Amino acid sequence: MSVIRNILIAFGVFWLSLWVAALLGWPFSKLGDGIVYGDSMLSAIAMGVMSSLNRTVAAILAGILVTLTLDHRKSEFWALIVGVLYVIDAPVRHHWSSPASGWDRLWQGIDLVFPAVACIVTAFITASLRSGRHDPERPAPKKQ
Repeated sequence: MSVIRNILIAFGVFWLSLWVAALLGWPFSKLGDGIVYGDSMLSAIAMGVMSSLNRTVAAILAGILVTLTLDHRKSEFWALIVGVLYVIDAPVRHHWSSPASGWDRLWQGIDLVFPAVACIVTAFITASLRSGRHDPERPAPKKQ
């Protein structure tokens, strides 16, 4: 029964994070207004990161929330569900009147994958910080 509960919590946190991303959309879109990107690969990566900033912040919060909410020994692995949902059900749709170039595909890929990676990495960092402070099996460091 706890597995079903954890899955439902992960889906609920994802749904909640989509609402947070929608609320953050306008302020973060103003942050990136007027930026002109070059033709280099780093420019495409920067554009992908900047265009997904609202979803990335929401995904980071979702990773923290999943890790701290679930009552499981390895709660950070449940953030993988949220990360996969960010890739599968991303509200990112790009339509082009002409075929997209490699540069366009690179920033679209970064725009799609960056929030999921940020969610998972944040969950693992949160879990390691949490276990470092609250692990009863871990012996206390000896004072010298």
